Amino acid sequence: MNDITGKFGATYLRISRDKGENEDTLQNHRELMQAFCREHEYKFDLYEEIVSGGKHDLEQRPQLQKLIDHIERYQAIFAVSLDRLSRNGLVSQQIKQLCIDYDIPIITPSQTFDLSNSQEDRLLYDVSSLFASLEYEMIGRRNKVNKMQRARRGEHVGGKPAYGYRRNPVTKRLEIYEPEAAVVRYIFKLYNEGFGSRKIVDILNREGYKPKQANAFQTATIKRIIQNPVYKGTVVFQNRKRIKENGEYRYKILDTVTAEHAHSVIITPDEWEQANRERAERRVQTIPIREKPARKTGLTMLKDLLFCGVCGRKLVIRREKHGVYTINPCGSLLPDGTARCDNRGMKLEFLEEEVVSKLQGHKQRLADQLQLIQQQEKEAECRNIQKHLTLIEAQLQENERQQTNLMELLLAEIYTHEELKLKKQTLTEQRQALLMMKYKLMKKIQDIDILFHTDRLSHIIRRLEQFQDQRVEEQNETLKQFVKRIHYMRIMPEDIRKLSTKNKERQAHPFGYTIEYF
Repeated sequence: MNDITGKFGATYLRISRDKGENEDTLQNHRELMQAFCREHEYKFDLYEEIVSGGKHDLEQRPQLQKLIDHIERYQAIFAVSLDRLSRNGLVSQQIKQLCIDYDIPIITPSQTFDLSNSQEDRLLYDVSSLFASLEYEMIGRRNKVNKMQRARRGEHVGGKPAYGYRRNPVTKRLEIYEPEAAVVRYIFKLYNEGFGSRKIVDILNREGYKPKQANAFQTATIKRIIQNPVYKGTVVFQNRKRIKENGEYRYKILDTVTAEHAHSVIITPDEWEQANRERAERRVQTIPIREKPARKTGLTMLKDLLFCGVCGRKLVIRREKHGVYTINPCGSLLPDGTARCDNRGMKLEFLEEEVVSKLQGHKQRLADQLQLIQQQEKEAECRNIQKHLTLIEAQLQENERQQTNLMELLLAEIYTHEELKLKKQTLTEQRQALLMMKYKLMKKIQDIDILFHTDRLSHIIRRLEQFQDQRVEEQNETLKQFVKRIHYMRIMPEDIRKLSTKNKERQAHPFGYTIEYF
């Protein structure tokens, strides 16, 4: 490897509050790496963040994503240790491949990993990353068990306290914060008097009340407050698992812990139950209205795919009496609470025509992607894995030879019994790590299969080729296989908006849209 003295690199620092670390830990790491870089004459850009290393979505790790985006600037990556870069196997492998592609070493105070030029370093990196990932999973399980036990004791463990409460750092229980608690009581009073969530939002914002971390109340906030059992003194903690379904992540509830009478109540249990009985009755009463679009209008091509391009809320498609489908104006309350969204509607057919015209271009992009995947050399990756397996097999043989020779070394009085015991333990742990890596590589060879991706792309391309001949419900199903959302926007000046909907100038006013693909 080339001399690493004087390199210009990126120093990445990360701490996790889940492990009880704070800004002091981050400062210690910063000073350690600054001293290390000065000693070796390194120059660097600094990236630091407070986030869990187990996150696999780089959108949740903006500083690491920024480093990756600027990777071409650097000659090295500096870190306190490998697990500070990532405790997630997928992200670790992304970083590894970047370092190989750009011939960039990872340098820590204890070791340098020359991933582009050393098979041994790549193997050691994989083993270290595997152990970091396993440790993260074990820490997560222990933390979850600990939180469930604390919840059973009535302690607050669910993130930020609900509006109206503060967490006592000594007792770890919730205590009433009267300035906000008075607002909560007012919300329940209005709700039990018959006001709906949207009307309550208008009243609160008009009278100048503020939520904890926003400029104005939202309808969803009122609904969460009404449904939250914390206000009647109940702690509820859910053990959840993040899973992916239909291209989107959601949380599956595995277990629920409930502790009654855990803290002082803001709303009496009777008043809370009354409000939620009222909520359930109102919901039943509105079911016929809510079901009307699906039951009486049937499906449209863009059903469940339209979202407001201004505020992000889901848009409603309505069938008028004369059978024409229209996009309803949005009208949702904007985040600042000062006004409602001014995104206007129009006939659905105009947007459908635009979307259909875009499909041909998307079909061509999919076809190009399919051709590229089919041209990838599966054999090249297999050969690379086979090289790793050969290296591991050699190390396993050496490990076995050393274990066989242990007794001879003892008899020759080269090792004491204690030294022999320690050496045997070290060799055993090394063998387990090598076998684990061998297993992963063997499995990776089995998993190198592009059939799933090519089959899916081929399936979508076929569906797009048949799109014009499909029934409307089939068209909607086809779009949902690769379209996540369609963001629609049509903002009109005041003078245009005041015109009749039959006015040609108003009807011709332009609209915009973007398609968000999976």
